[in-house]
Amino acid sequence: MKSFSNFPTMKMNSRYRGEKDDMYNAHGHAGNMCREVILDNLGRILLSRPRQSPVQPVNIADFGTADGNASLSLIKEMIDVVHTHLGDQHPIVVYYNDHSKNDFNLLSKVIQGTGQEPGLVTGNVYPMMIPRTMYEQCLPDNSVDVAISTVATHYLSKRVCQIKNGIMFEEADEEERKMIREQGKTDWRAFVLSRGRELKPGGALVVLTVSSNGHGEMSSVFYHGQSVFGRIVSDMTTEGILTQKEYLATNFHVFYGRNEDDFREPFTSGLPDIKKLGLELVSIKLTTRHYNTHTTDKLKYSQMIVAMVIPWMHHVVYGGLSNSRSEKEKEEIISQYFDRLQTYAYNHSDFIPYMFFTEVVIKRNKK
Repeated sequence: MKSFSNFPTMKMNSRYRGEKDDMYNAHGHAGNMCREVILDNLGRILLSRPRQSPVQPVNIADFGTADGNASLSLIKEMIDVVHTHLGDQHPIVVYYNDHSKNDFNLLSKVIQGTGQEPGLVTGNVYPMMIPRTMYEQCLPDNSVDVAISTVATHYLSKRVCQIKNGIMFEEADEEERKMIREQGKTDWRAFVLSRGRELKPGGALVVLTVSSNGHGEMSSVFYHGQSVFGRIVSDMTTEGILTQKEYLATNFHVFYGRNEDDFREPFTSGLPDIKKLGLELVSIKLTTRHYNTHTTDKLKYSQMIVAMVIPWMHHVVYGGLSNSRSEKEKEEIISQYFDRLQTYAYNHSDFIPYMFFTEVVIKRNKK
């Protein structure tokens, strides 16, 4: 197994501090890939809305929002659309959802805005935070006009196995992959049905999620795929930096291998609640996005690539470390892990990362 320990250490410019970085830029743009269909559906809903007295607010929900940065510009556009159709004083409620361990303090700061980055318009716009798993119902029946979720539903609701020979789904054995796929199926069903109950008749759900390309191939940030994530953990264990227990505990609990059939499954499996709720699968669209770094500077390239993965890999490595370690010791190990990732990226700086995304549009028909 290849070791990177002989390569000169290169300190990164970007560490995860809750601020915008290259992962925000990547996923922020990814969320905007479904901008047009979200705004179109919102416009359709508003045009078909009966004039009511008293005035009913327009309810928007963002599931798996994280710190709210990636969807902020899109939410603002949705607010502008509502104001254009219904007037500047029309009330709007924006629900922000994520699991209970999410950093809601950071989300609150994004919503409020700073001097450099304005938050949501105040006054007639009412943001609310919901600390609950998106795989269960988070809002009352018939309460949401438009629900969105961008780059979130590839996360599993729970750990179903311990990947013994790595970190990622690609490194799992057949039995482990089977359990992960089954949990991914269960979670997608639960997500669709939960959002279906929350949607008002005529409402829409737009999801953009990391997926496969339909032929078994999955996204890759690094040359030779995602196995490098686990290989570095393995090397650090062999060198005695990590314990075997920590190696086994370092797992990334996601399923980003769904294909079109997987996204259709709730609608093709005869689930009675799909028909009962009047849910209709409107469209499924696969997109491949290449992240060209536009640089021939190998060091800058390696820093940019690692900055992309720190936000979602930091907690994976941290979560595998023993509670008996001090915080200083944990951060030193994490720094070494990402330095090794950067070394690998440096050595393969001609590789262009790519990700597969699938956009799914679902609506709830009026009865």
